[in-house]
Amino acid sequence: MKLVYNVIVFSISIIFAVSCNDSSEVVSDPLPTFVPPGIRLNPSLDRDTKVALQVEKNLGVIANYNFDVSLDYAGHRIQVTQLIEVFNPGPDVWSELVFYLPKDLQSDRFVLSTVGIQDEVESSATQMQVTKDGFLVFQLPKYMEPNQSRIVTITYGLEALQVDLQSLSPIGDVGYSKNVLQFVHWYPILVPYKPGVGWVRWSNVDSIWSILTEISDYNLLIRSPEGVLVASGGPSERRGNEWYFVMQNVRHIAFSASPNYELKTRTTAGVTIYLFHLIGDGFAGDAVLNAASRSLVMFNDRYGHYPYTSLVVAQNHYRSSMASGGILLHSGSGFDTYSGQTDSLLTVLVPLTLSEIWWGQLVGYDRIVEPWIGASLAMYSEYMYYEEYFPELKEWFWTDRIDYWNPQGSLNSTVYEMNNKQSLMQNTYRIGARFLHEVDNNIGSSAFRSFTRDLYRNNAFGMLDTQTFFDILAKYLGSDTNSIKTRYFDENIVIPTVSPPLTPIFDLSQSPIATPVQRIHEVISGDTLVSISIQYEVPMQMIIDRNRISDASQIVVGSRLIIPYP
Repeated sequence: MKLVYNVIVFSISIIFAVSCNDSSEVVSDPLPTFVPPGIRLNPSLDRDTKVALQVEKNLGVIANYNFDVSLDYAGHRIQVTQLIEVFNPGPDVWSELVFYLPKDLQSDRFVLSTVGIQDEVESSATQMQVTKDGFLVFQLPKYMEPNQSRIVTITYGLEALQVDLQSLSPIGDVGYSKNVLQFVHWYPILVPYKPGVGWVRWSNVDSIWSILTEISDYNLLIRSPEGVLVASGGPSERRGNEWYFVMQNVRHIAFSASPNYELKTRTTAGVTIYLFHLIGDGFAGDAVLNAASRSLVMFNDRYGHYPYTSLVVAQNHYRSSMASGGILLHSGSGFDTYSGQTDSLLTVLVPLTLSEIWWGQLVGYDRIVEPWIGASLAMYSEYMYYEEYFPELKEWFWTDRIDYWNPQGSLNSTVYEMNNKQSLMQNTYRIGARFLHEVDNNIGSSAFRSFTRDLYRNNAFGMLDTQTFFDILAKYLGSDTNSIKTRYFDENIVIPTVSPPLTPIFDLSQSPIATPVQRIHEVISGDTLVSISIQYEVPMQMIIDRNRISDASQIVVGSRLIIPYP
């Protein structure tokens, strides 16, 4: 029987012209041949098969993401067809599905075109709410029983934000510069579900990747212009200008693109490392490969085996580095300033960020209410890297990377108490390194290695929380856990247990409208940017930036201004 997708149309679809840019074509060695399943427009929904996959292979995966992406490199945009196969493992019956829109999708650079839901038999129209905190809530036309699947289809366009070498995450998650176009946290993502509680929701915060995710499977197809190389995690295949990537049992997928990438490879500990660096940065690229190889070997020993066959490192054009899926998007600022020193930003950030594949992706944690877990382990991973390979730099690490910043505060502060990235660094990363160093000294290096391996073995592909952390630590510290808690943790900090209420922006029991609706203001006599910003309750600078106004004192009567959403 032919299945017909019925969708609710929220806006006229944007048509992106995928054009070639003026950069010279880069010829690189092809990636190893791998034939992925590809984008399945009509995925199998055989119930027995899904149950078998759930139990035997997928480690609790309830979402299988499929993307078909058209990349407009010159226009810094993508057009996406996203298909998510969602499986209910039980025991609860679901009446809704909840997705989160990352920060870049809560802007006028994101235009939602269509959505639809299909069960095993037929498609049906559905109601959707978009909340002020950035959640897409789909009301299911039929209850989703345990062991049932649904297919959610979403089509949308997304434009990247211009960034530079000083930009920090989350600015630049979806960003472009002169040489690189990068997409991190670029798609609607299914939020975790807690049996007996419901879908996990949170308030927007700016100081961290404030996204909670479960392990999922990903199939990614990217159609790029001629001469543009695309980097993403996982086994891959290139067919002309089509790039296929497959990742299983990961929490995110990201990619970057550039016409100026060159490719280097190295195999370490059975893992092939693919390094995409910009032309002229081969010297710095060798240093990154060396640091990544050393880190892989050490983390395999200290934590547990890296479970994927490949690791991709791609130069970005920002100050920040970030790990997502099987890719490390690495500091362009570090490449730009590298002079061969071991303590340079370029090499410092490799073990710190790469460790976040173990502590953040493989072992998940609540990045909002318990950010200290991953941050502490990441920062201390950097110290252990120097302790292992460059012991002469141990004192430098504590002096320059920790003490210089005079970190203060309670390690168990939630993101709601920290209003910026610097505060996060102070309260979690740097104090966390001190905390783990004290644990390491108290129990000894051999026991500490056993402790971190226990953390990984017992929580890989799941979620680690504070209670579980200290339950495992108690095997090595005994009653001393209470003593160390009082020095680093504030018992007065209350961990929020109830998600903030959700307020819908749109009532889709009525006629659906575009999300977001583009607002246009036609300038009349007497208008100023100040008066317009007051009228729409939008900061004046946002209006200036969105309309690329060079002289804020000069606006022309009759001109049309785009009014962004705050």
